[in-house]
Amino acid sequence: MDNKKDELLKRRSKLSSTQRELLEKRLRGEVDTISRLEVIPKRSQTSPAPLSFAQQRLWFLHQLDPSNPNYNELASIQLTGVLNVVALEQSLNEIVRRHEVLRTTFETLEEQPVQVIHPTIIVALPVVNLCSWPQAMRQVEIERLTAEIAQKPFDLVSDLLLRAMLLQTGVQEYLLLFAIHHIVIDGWSVGVLIRELAALYEAFSTNKISSLPELPIQYADYAVWQRQWMHKAGVHGRTPLQTQLVYWKQQLGGSLPILQLPVDQPRPAVQTFRGATQSLVLPKTLTEALKNFSQREGVTLFMTLLAVFKTLLYYYTKQNDIILGSPIANRNRAEIEGLIGFFVNTLVLRTDFSGNPNFRELLGRVREVVIGAYAHQDLPFNLLVKELEPERDFSRNPLFQVAFTFQNAPVPDLKLAGLTLSFLEYDRRVATFDLLLDLWEKPEGLVGMFRYKTDLFDACTFRRMVEQFETLLQEVVTQPDVRLNVLEKVLVEADRQQQIQEKKKLEETRQKKLENIKRRTKRQALSISQERLIDTQLLTPEKNLPLMIQPTVAGVNLITWAQNNRQFIQTHLLKHGGILFRNFKVNEVAEFEHFIRIVSGELLEYGERSSPRSFVSGKIYTSTDHPATQSIFLHNENSYQYTWPLKIFFFCITPAQQGGETLIADVRKVYERIHPTIRNRFMQKQVMYVRNFGDGFGLPWQEVFQTTNRAKVEEYCRTNGIEVEWKNGNRLRTRQVRSSVAKHPQTDEIIWFNHAVFFHVSTLERTIRDVLLAEFQEEDLPHNTYYGDGSIIEQSVLDEIREAYQKETVSFPWQSGDILMLDNMLTAHGRAPFLGSRKIVVGMTEPFSNKNI
Repeated sequence: MDNKKDELLKRRSKLSSTQRELLEKRLRGEVDTISRLEVIPKRSQTSPAPLSFAQQRLWFLHQLDPSNPNYNELASIQLTGVLNVVALEQSLNEIVRRHEVLRTTFETLEEQPVQVIHPTIIVALPVVNLCSWPQAMRQVEIERLTAEIAQKPFDLVSDLLLRAMLLQTGVQEYLLLFAIHHIVIDGWSVGVLIRELAALYEAFSTNKISSLPELPIQYADYAVWQRQWMHKAGVHGRTPLQTQLVYWKQQLGGSLPILQLPVDQPRPAVQTFRGATQSLVLPKTLTEALKNFSQREGVTLFMTLLAVFKTLLYYYTKQNDIILGSPIANRNRAEIEGLIGFFVNTLVLRTDFSGNPNFRELLGRVREVVIGAYAHQDLPFNLLVKELEPERDFSRNPLFQVAFTFQNAPVPDLKLAGLTLSFLEYDRRVATFDLLLDLWEKPEGLVGMFRYKTDLFDACTFRRMVEQFETLLQEVVTQPDVRLNVLEKVLVEADRQQQIQEKKKLEETRQKKLENIKRRTKRQALSISQERLIDTQLLTPEKNLPLMIQPTVAGVNLITWAQNNRQFIQTHLLKHGGILFRNFKVNEVAEFEHFIRIVSGELLEYGERSSPRSFVSGKIYTSTDHPATQSIFLHNENSYQYTWPLKIFFFCITPAQQGGETLIADVRKVYERIHPTIRNRFMQKQVMYVRNFGDGFGLPWQEVFQTTNRAKVEEYCRTNGIEVEWKNGNRLRTRQVRSSVAKHPQTDEIIWFNHAVFFHVSTLERTIRDVLLAEFQEEDLPHNTYYGDGSIIEQSVLDEIREAYQKETVSFPWQSGDILMLDNMLTAHGRAPFLGSRKIVVGMTEPFSNKNI
């Protein structure tokens, strides 16, 4: 019997992953053989075709943010040898001719998106010759051109959704770049494109005709068929849609857990997609051990790796119900295997970790879930989301936040006549999910990467996670009966030792920095002469702010100078409202924090939050973690609160590649520009701020008030004059009425001081505002403003206030090392959109209460 089992396992191991999955489904009786025998027909007309379900989801996401390049797929191929550029361009155009999807744009017809297939399109292959460039400059230009083609958004209505560029980097060295929108391609399709490119180039470079057979169908045929097939009753009288939904509702029924993966930084209210990666390479010996173990256990390598990854997630979350997503090629019909198009679907894999199972038992649970999911893989993910109706949350992906992939798309032989080819990795620094583990097999063993959102996690988290993942893999292949609690103890001890070493190293580094700062400050204090050390001038001559202070001689230490000139700083701050300290060579956050303490005392916690910020150190935070593509309207920090900081400081670590200016405006002047009738109305009625927490938009109340205790929230609100209303589903609504103008405590000047425009729904970006208004009643919006009596603020009034701010706005680009000090009651601040990395940190001081006005 054992010999027969070994023979079956041996035969099974020779099957492709797709064949093994199909075999498992048939063994379970879960494949509708009759439906699989149906051939996808060619559509009967060439008029615009409907979108496939996968395309429809991407089309909708594109409508929300048309400038988002995150769904641009990039292929970067290095070619070495004698290249026939004409034959290469001819091959590329033949591929476009063969595959209609590459000649497709997307329009709206009778309020529905449709595919419009163009009969002919010529693809240009521009050649950029960089041979004469110096090596260092050449590499910089290659990176710039690669980023440019990868990050330029596509217009789905008018653009050809494929771009190509050929860079000549040497006499016989080239770099071929493809940028293609995901709505017309997936990972499998890239393999199809490269195989066809090789075959066609082989023919055209030798003056032969193409040997590729014509395609039996086109992607649009599949899209039409998919929609018809999903609603066509089968042999049991049920449609595939009904059959699949029964399974998925049973599998994902009830309240779906949110994976509570510990984050290093507060989750932004609206998720961003800034990402980074941490690579991993598993030893070949471990790879072979995993493959042998999987074969013995009667599971695929995918199932074993998935079970171990889920075990790692269990260790971090301590949750018994672990859900993650896994993309699947969805190429389960012969006629679509050779098509270019967007076929990939996503499966939601849910595993029960309860009962402290051993790993072999857990692997069995994972196997059953995977086989069941693969047997019901045809249900499009967007239909599943629509049917389950998860709570809308702009800070997270629906259904799952963590994904796992094990690449099984066919890898083409990278050969062209007279050329050697190799794929080059290009990291766009984008993360679609909170966390993705992507693995694939190479001759030297399993390799892969953790791809994570940098708004949530620090790099050190994943350096540690790589080690933990390998530790778990080693443990389970040698001790498959080890229980979860034992695996947890192994990781806890390893983590404890690592944290001890990291804390020790961090403390040593911190002490060294502080000692260096103290020594430098003391040394320069002794050596500074009495000559004029600084120069002052207005950054913008026609405006009163900011005053820019720069050193006139080298070596002036800002901390030392500020310590001796606090009154000078205070006098000019009250006069101008803001001071920009530039070229003092401040490099460290610790120096910035020291400077704040010298000129303004102890720093404040960031309380009753209205926007996501990440902790840096001490009481220093990042500036608002707001999407880079959106502007932030002018406001005085926390003017809607009962207590606010009198001073706010900004320190530029990294200026944006483009944009990202801080906008400032003197609110004394803003007050003067607003018509007296409007000012008087606001002074009489005041401003009401209505905020809702817990609907998936904006910050959760637990983060705003920095507690999970409702009683503490209620006590804080009572003390600060805030009306509290608890709603169903652990939601909270607050109302507070605040003054719209104030008198500065030191200058006695009247100032415009409120969040009336900033919090008003009309200030949101149009796409976000439209989504919110479609989702919520006005009273349920994350935040909105009214007159203090609850009446609506007229649009004309809001427009006049915005115009007053605009006319007083000063904008300046940051330089690394800049410190901006603002009197928070005299000066409002905002932010322009930006490209590239931007890191500005913030500190606040001198609390001032509403009762003192």
